[in-house]
Amino acid sequence: MKKNNNPRLIIVQLLYSYFINNDEFVFNFKNPFKKFIKKTCKGVVENNTVLEEKIKYYLNKKFNLKNFELIFLLILKSAIFEILILKKTPYKVVINEYLNVSKFFLLDEQKSIINAVLDKVSKEIS
Repeated sequence: MKKNNNPRLIIVQLLYSYFINNDEFVFNFKNPFKKFIKKTCKGVVENNTVLEEKIKYYLNKKFNLKNFELIFLLILKSAIFEILILKKTPYKVVINEYLNVSKFFLLDEQKSIINAVLDKVSKEIS
């Protein structure tokens, strides 16, 4: 899948813009996954508090949520939303897709933390 057509990359970019600009989502683009993108973006915003609590629960206690970059948290929130709430895609696919997205934005150490958290989340449903 091309980088500019990857729905999960688009989700993270839209969420980042939403939280940075405190503005509404702009879905004026063509993408075969537009409905999924809209549903996921709106779901992450609507479930933001629940998703943060899930991250705190699964994150190693030595880490403080406030020390992480917004993009890191949005990748985690999006993936957790898909795994625990949306439940349309197998969790292994979701984890792999968001780890691929994280390559564009995060360091290897951060990707490892995301992988560890999502692995714990996936055990909740398996």
